[in-house]
Amino acid sequence: MKDFIKGRGGKILLASVCILLGLALVTASMGNSYLNSALGFIITPMQQLSAKISGAAADAAPGGKSVEELEAEIKQLTEERDKLIKLTIDYYDIKKNNQQYSKFLELKDKNKEYKFAPGAVISSSSLDLFYGFTLDVGSLAGISKDDPVITDSGLVGWVSEVYPTYCKVTTIFSPDTNVGVLCQRSEDTGVVTGDLKLADQGLVKWKFITAQNKLEAGDIVITTGISGMYPRGIPVGKVKELKNDETDASLYALVEPYVDIKNVRDVFVITEFQGQGNMVILDDDDREDSPSSQPENPSSQVPSSSGSPSDTSAPSSATGD
Repeated sequence: MKDFIKGRGGKILLASVCILLGLALVTASMGNSYLNSALGFIITPMQQLSAKISGAAADAAPGGKSVEELEAEIKQLTEERDKLIKLTIDYYDIKKNNQQYSKFLELKDKNKEYKFAPGAVISSSSLDLFYGFTLDVGSLAGISKDDPVITDSGLVGWVSEVYPTYCKVTTIFSPDTNVGVLCQRSEDTGVVTGDLKLADQGLVKWKFITAQNKLEAGDIVITTGISGMYPRGIPVGKVKELKNDETDASLYALVEPYVDIKNVRDVFVITEFQGQGNMVILDDDDREDSPSSQPENPSSQVPSSSGSPSDTSAPSSATGD
């Protein structure tokens, strides 16, 4: 131990202890400010260097790009993205229009005597229990009240209100709609109408079925065209099942429309067709021979009060076709 104290290491240790004691005494007599100043003299340059390094890191990016350069690139990429989104939307709009136009031409080719006005659904009300909607075409496009509304799949309903640039459509789910129908296979006739309980199920009711009917599930149901409100031969739906009415024990059939009316987006309004507004009255011999004859029920054969589908008085739709 004596050798260590007398040696060089011991002398250095002793000198260090003396220096620390001296600093402690000076600090005690002068306060902490001196020590803080001394430490600040050493630490400040280090802090400045650290700040410069941090600033350089903030201004630099992978590849040596500055924040300003990256912001400019982000702005450019955002603009390019927006352009691509617009092009994509335009593409699908054009594709939809082409599909609609193709269907339009197909319908025109099959029904040369028809005049059509294509329309798109622009609004529908959740309060309408029968899924009515508004189209983007009106009287300026040749639309009239009571014009039939269809798709390439079949009947949708009829125009119930007309304005210059839009119109409202009542669907076949509504009790206000009565359509004279014919079974393509058995030639049974009757009237299809809407029903509140059936509308939510996507079904309509075929009334005035005789006990001698030959209807079967899956039979194709089309319009008869007798009252002049709907053209003859428009597909309405297919027979789902026959049932007895609980109130009056009458026979009726449930019909499933061919058109998904709840989700329809594009339709055609038939503005003109052969026999429009003209009710066909058959005598007894014609009724026996004609597959399109109606049952002898006034509600299924009486047209609007003026005899025209565009009559603005009581809705002719409630009188059947």
